[in-house]
Amino acid sequence: MKTFGVLTILLIIAVSQVQAQGLVIKSKQNQEATTDYTVGCGSNDFMKHLDSKISGYYDFANKSMTEIVKNASNENYSKSVDSIFVIPVVFHIVYNNGFENIPDSVIQNQITVLNNSYRRMNSDTTNLRPIFQNIVGDAKIEFVLAQTDPEGNPTTGITRTYSEVEYFGGILPYGSGQNQEITDWVNDSLFYNLFRITNDTLGGINPWDTDKYLNVWVGDLRIFEPQFNNYEEIVYFGLSTPPIDHHNWPDSVLDVVNIYEQGVILHYINVGANNPNSFASPYNAYNGLVTTGKLLVHEVGHFLGLRHIWGDGDCSVDDFIYDTPNGNAASQWNCDKTRNTCVDDIFGIDLPDMVENYMDYSSGNCQNSFTIGQIEVMQYVLNYYRPDIANIEVINNIVDNQFYMDIQVYPNPTTGVVTVIS
Repeated sequence: MKTFGVLTILLIIAVSQVQAQGLVIKSKQNQEATTDYTVGCGSNDFMKHLDSKISGYYDFANKSMTEIVKNASNENYSKSVDSIFVIPVVFHIVYNNGFENIPDSVIQNQITVLNNSYRRMNSDTTNLRPIFQNIVGDAKIEFVLAQTDPEGNPTTGITRTYSEVEYFGGILPYGSGQNQEITDWVNDSLFYNLFRITNDTLGGINPWDTDKYLNVWVGDLRIFEPQFNNYEEIVYFGLSTPPIDHHNWPDSVLDVVNIYEQGVILHYINVGANNPNSFASPYNAYNGLVTTGKLLVHEVGHFLGLRHIWGDGDCSVDDFIYDTPNGNAASQWNCDKTRNTCVDDIFGIDLPDMVENYMDYSSGNCQNSFTIGQIEVMQYVLNYYRPDIANIEVINNIVDNQFYMDIQVYPNPTTGVVTVIS
């Protein structure tokens, strides 16, 4: 236990040192001294960016989230045992050099990680603390590499595009001490720069039909800072576009939101658990923490309507979901199971911070679960907010003239006699 404690402290120190690097994160720290900014997911910052472009966006998004949670819990999607949502995925690899052009084997491994995580088949589910066992489950969501492209042609579900763009985070034209200028640049340019990867006229590649495919763009998301010793800053490992409420939001909001393509953007080092690339200094402390393939599990959670489990605030803010414990901040990419930073009442229990949850900023080595409430939200979103993106396969039933059967084979593997049960 003493050794574990020392290693945990060293890990926190190492990651904290990384946080201090880079002009963009430094400018964020100067804006709000009480906020502990860290390299992470850009999804909530993207929502705040949209709110800055059209006042009221965040309020509309929160109202939609409230309605989703209410309706999802009433309909009890997660209680159904006979249907699986199957989502076709296309990975768009946008590269400027050979390192970024990651091999197919990494993409295939990433699909495996997604499926194991969403179907709760990952071996590390045994590490979930007993206090959470009754509130987690199988999301019944699976992912397959797309087999046909939008024109109906066979595909591997992977596209590869060479780009002249070296840094999709952009080139920062300011240096140390120019905090207001950097803040203005972030507000005006950063998300525009990142979403260039989704546009073939800006150095990226256009999406496949976003209503029918989960598009995942992979590239170099760093910001180049020539006036800061040519520093290459990582602010976001990835980000996702949240679901859009086409029915209740005014056109003025939708016009701004629709500028950005629906899908996930991911830094190339964060894809898969077998990626040959790794973070160099000063970001090497993140190796093994965010290189497990769980980053995309997190981002797809946002794509399907989930918020960060700590609600991107203190104990007075939550993620709208009834069975996730509150936290006063994100985990700092560690696995601290001693944390209980907020007092809450979930089924009569004050649950500790759930570092095992995929929607925290905890190490991928301890992330292993979605709660029932989170599953209800994702399934509701698939039915009502992204209704055409998933095929629904029904076990032991007839759907679209196809019969799907739950088959068990044992022993497996074997070189002898097997038994088949249907």
